[in-house]
Amino acid sequence: MSLQGAKAAPSAEDVRPGAERILRFVLNENALILLVLLLVLCGVLSRNFLTPQNLANLADQLPIFAMLAAGQLLVILTGGIDLSVGSVLAFCAFWAAALSHQGLLAAVLVPVIVGGGVGLLNGMGAAYTRVPPFIITLAMLSIARGSALQAAAWYNGGSVTGSGAAPVSASTAFGFPLVSSGYVFGLPIAALIAIAVFAVIAYVLRYEPFGRHLYAVGGNESAALLLGVNVKRVKLTVYAISGMLAGLAGVLYASREGSAPPTAAVGYELDAITAVVVGGALLTGGVGTVRGTVIGLLIVRILPNIFNLLGLDPAWQQVARGGVLLAVVLLQIPMMAANARRAKAALAATP
Repeated sequence: MSLQGAKAAPSAEDVRPGAERILRFVLNENALILLVLLLVLCGVLSRNFLTPQNLANLADQLPIFAMLAAGQLLVILTGGIDLSVGSVLAFCAFWAAALSHQGLLAAVLVPVIVGGGVGLLNGMGAAYTRVPPFIITLAMLSIARGSALQAAAWYNGGSVTGSGAAPVSASTAFGFPLVSSGYVFGLPIAALIAIAVFAVIAYVLRYEPFGRHLYAVGGNESAALLLGVNVKRVKLTVYAISGMLAGLAGVLYASREGSAPPTAAVGYELDAITAVVVGGALLTGGVGTVRGTVIGLLIVRILPNIFNLLGLDPAWQQVARGGVLLAVVLLQIPMMAANARRAKAALAATP
């Protein structure tokens, strides 16, 4: 029997590149793989998960969290963090609800401007002081939440009590409810706003110098300074944008709920951070994408949805969500170390 036409058995060298490609795909697309597995698992665990009603309810919640996650991505890319966005959302939701009685334009623009102003204060602290952004935004979390409570109490003609303050009702006139529930060409307005925000950020990160500056500052701030990047301006800008997007999230919240309780959005900042980190961004900065953040956002919002469908106790839901964040951060440790080595090498190579 002739062996000339027989196919030679693959050697270890022939097999290894294929295995490496598979491993690289798994490492690069771990968030996407997790999302697919999660969807399959949720569909198996609950018959109600894939029903149109449940999916519509899930989609209805996403735009608000999308605004917070989009702003958080920009901040985390620079190596910072913004813990104040949940409280800023509540404070801006007050302005949206209160001004909705005066007209749609004021109810949308003023909260975004107020949120941007709060974000600018965070940015000034991060850019011009040596205080870590964690501490600055943690302080702002408390300030904004207290301001929301005081504003609601003042608006309702009362005072803050042990139970807080009464919610501020939003107007049903001037088309304000349509901001979150309206449709354009058959598509939800809130979803279109979220898509537009992510599209703009994706374009800036990929094609604009400012996007490259974000990665440079987060990758190695010292090297970015040596390369002529205005680090202070970059930080001011990303925190201001994060605040503006939190303000826009406040508008969507007030429009969707029909009111603005001062206790709104407690813990939303953790969901936003978790979405960005699960999507592959490094908390040390310099690594992250819009695509990954969108996938991480879906994962983070699917978890409480399936927990509710399964009847899991709310306290255990908090434990599970915290465990997910901790697990992802622990898995990131090798990536953080590798990123630090690359940043050190880049700084050493800078003339």
